[in-house]
Amino acid sequence: MHLAVTFTNFGPYHLARLRALGVALRREGGRLTAYELAGSERRYPWLVEAGEEPFDWTRLFPDRAVELLAASECSGAMREALERDRPDVVAIVGYSRPESMAALGWADRRGLPTILMSESQHIDHPRVWWKEAIKRRRVRRCAAGLVGGPRHRDYLVSLGMPADRIALGYNAVDNKAFADAADRARRDPNSRAGLPVRPYFLAVNRFVPEKNLVRLVRAFARYREAAGEGAWDLVLCGGGPDEPSILAAIEASGHASAVHLPGFLQAGEQAHWQAHAGGFVHPSLMEPWGLVVNEAAACGLPLLVSDRAGCVETLVPDGAGRRFDPNDESQIADCLGWLAGLPVERRAAMGRFAAENAAEWGPERFARGTLEAARIAIERPAGRKSASFLAMGATTKGWSA
Repeated sequence: MHLAVTFTNFGPYHLARLRALGVALRREGGRLTAYELAGSERRYPWLVEAGEEPFDWTRLFPDRAVELLAASECSGAMREALERDRPDVVAIVGYSRPESMAALGWADRRGLPTILMSESQHIDHPRVWWKEAIKRRRVRRCAAGLVGGPRHRDYLVSLGMPADRIALGYNAVDNKAFADAADRARRDPNSRAGLPVRPYFLAVNRFVPEKNLVRLVRAFARYREAAGEGAWDLVLCGGGPDEPSILAAIEASGHASAVHLPGFLQAGEQAHWQAHAGGFVHPSLMEPWGLVVNEAAACGLPLLVSDRAGCVETLVPDGAGRRFDPNDESQIADCLGWLAGLPVERRAAMGRFAAENAAEWGPERFARGTLEAARIAIERPAGRKSASFLAMGATTKGWSA
C-alpha cells in the first residue's frame, strides 16, 4: 500500500504520528508519503527538526506561511504532487481546506479511496443546515474516517459516515518523549530554577477568547480567597491576541503575584513546568480535542478539564481528575480547591493513572487506526460523485469544523 497523508504544517504532534505510521507501513511492505502544505504557520510557530524519516516528506511551499497561500495555489500544488506520486489511498484533514478538497477530487477521478481525518464534534459550533448539507455530501465521498474519540465518531455518523467505517486514534502526541522529559526534570535538582516557590496549577493554551483564560483567572482568585494561607499559584503558558484581556483580569483579581506567564514555549521548553506542576487545568469553551491534555497526562499530572473538550471521555476517566462546566466560575474554583486539598500521595496516584490511560492513545494508536481506516477504505470504497460538486468543493469558504 502506498498511503498519502496531508497536513498544513508539521508540528511535533504530526511528526510523532507520521513516524509511527511510516514504521508500521514499512513493516507491512508499504510506503508513506506525507505532504506538508507550507514550511510555517503563524498561528502555531512550531520549530521541528527533520531526521532520517520513515516516510517521504514533501513540502509543497517550503518558504511560505500557511496563512499567505491562496486557495488556488494550495489546490494546484496538491493535485500536481498527487499526480506525480500516485498513491493508492489518500488521507485528508477535514472537509474545507482547499488542498484537502483537491486531494479528494483527485482520488475521486481515479476511483481511489479517501480517508477523512476529523476532530470535529457537534458541540464545537452552532450548526447551520446548509453547511451541514455540504459536509454530508463531502463525507459521503470518503470511504473511511479516522477520528479522536466517541464524540467525533458520533458527529461523523451524523454526517452520513457509517460507524463501522470509522477508526479511532487520530489525536495523539509523543507520550514517551513528554514522560521522559518530565522524569529527567524531576531528577534534576536545578530544574526548579525560575519556577514558582509555591505549588501551582498549570495551563497551556493559545491566548484566545475560546480558551476561557479570563474566567480561569477569576475562578483562581475565588479559590485563593477561600484557601487562604498555603494556596497554590497559577502558571499560564502561551501567548496570543487575547493577552491584554488576560493581563487585565490578572491585575483586577487581586492575586497578580500568584499568576505566572512564561510565554509561548516550544515542546522541549515545557518539561520543567510540567514536571513540577501540582495539576493541569484546561478551561476551554470550545475544544475539538485538546492535545495539551495528552501532554499533561503523559507527564503524570492529575487533570481538571472542561467538559467541552473532545478528549474528556478518553483522557479524563474517573480516577484521572475531574471534568467541569467551563461557563461555571464557581465550579472551576471548586475543582481547583478539591485538587489542591488532596494528599500528595492521592494526587501522585491520580497522575500515574492519567499517564497509564493516555499511553494507550499515542502515536502507535494513530498508526493502527490509520491502517484500520485504510483497509476499510480499500475493501469498501465510497461511491463516485458528480464532477460539478468536485468543482464546488474547493471554493466554498467560511466554515471549517
